[in-house]
Amino acid sequence: MSGGARKPRLRPDSLGVKLALLAVLCGTMSLLGGCWDQRYLDKLGVVMALGIDADPTGKQEFLVTVQVVLPQNVAAESKGGLGGAPVTTFSEAGKTLFEALRKMSSKTSRRLFFSHTQLVVIGESAARKGIYPLVDLIERNPDIRSDISIVCTRGIKAQQLLQMTTQMENIPVNQFREMLDVNQSAYGTNYAVYVKDIIRIRGKGQKQAVLPSIRADGDKLTGRTVDNVSQIPPAEIPVLSTMAVFREGKLVDYLKPKESRGLSWLHDKVKSTVINLACPQADGYLVVEVQEASTGYKIKSDEEGMPVVNAEIRLTGSVQEIMCPDLDVMNEGVLNNIGELAAKAVKDEAEAAIIRLQKKLRTDALGWGKEIYLKAPSIWKRIEDDWPDVFPRVNSTVTCNVKIAGSGTRGESILK
Repeated sequence: MSGGARKPRLRPDSLGVKLALLAVLCGTMSLLGGCWDQRYLDKLGVVMALGIDADPTGKQEFLVTVQVVLPQNVAAESKGGLGGAPVTTFSEAGKTLFEALRKMSSKTSRRLFFSHTQLVVIGESAARKGIYPLVDLIERNPDIRSDISIVCTRGIKAQQLLQMTTQMENIPVNQFREMLDVNQSAYGTNYAVYVKDIIRIRGKGQKQAVLPSIRADGDKLTGRTVDNVSQIPPAEIPVLSTMAVFREGKLVDYLKPKESRGLSWLHDKVKSTVINLACPQADGYLVVEVQEASTGYKIKSDEEGMPVVNAEIRLTGSVQEIMCPDLDVMNEGVLNNIGELAAKAVKDEAEAAIIRLQKKLRTDALGWGKEIYLKAPSIWKRIEDDWPDVFPRVNSTVTCNVKIAGSGTRGESILK
């Protein structure tokens, strides 16, 4: 051993160790002092909906409208008081959306907050110019979610829609959004589309966008006042129209109701609906309620190597209303016949959507390019560059199988 003196080893309770631990704790506590970006609700204007129109003056690119909830009025109404309108709107024009939103700071005492935004409304004028630039801000901004519903207006500005008062829901945007969910689950001429869906279709397959559309029925002036919700029926109401079709992000047309539900069948978006059928052997109608629906695709190639798209729709339903005299739905043969009639009606709707989109609008809102890309990549590789010209010439078949599972609690028709 060395003859030199040994250095004393620091014990765990020595002053040096304690000071080191104290320094580490102080550094850690500085990170736990609170949320660096915390915002107080009484300092924020919570934006429930964002509306975008083309600037009607032509001086700017966009007219942007936000629907902001007024929590003090909502709270007063919930307690039985007269709190006034539960929301207000602010509108501002700008060359970009971000500029227009920042310019609103001259009109509001609160910083606009977008984390609870429920709906983006694209006015018809802005939609015809293109929707892809409008979702760029949403995708980039971390304060705005991409799972927001997006709709297009028809015959009305986005600004006017967001200024409408509604009866069913005190916050108007809630009524607009719930209308989409109810229609999709009960009838199927429209279905919800989200901002993230628009962003995703820019990938392989060259699928074109479709959006649900909303119009307004009634007196537009009264529809913007509280008088609209204090009378039965209201002077103006929002009404779902049909799906709006886009090509390269620009609005080209709206589908007819039969075509719109046909598109829902093909996109596997129908949850439940009703099908009106003519009586098999007499005048009158019967109704089949669809309770389950699914759609699948198979891709084949013809002799020339061109793709052939086969859509297979399967449904389960029941007879819910019969206006046919002497129709015995307890007979299995009669139920099979009704199933065949329902299958033909669904097939007709799907084919109507295909004809409109493929032959007239020439836009792949059907998503066939994506199906070919996923299921037959070798075929897609050959036709990808020419897909806009190839799509209108693609052959297709639609098959539909309907199982009638019941006829309610009554067998024979009450009509004689």
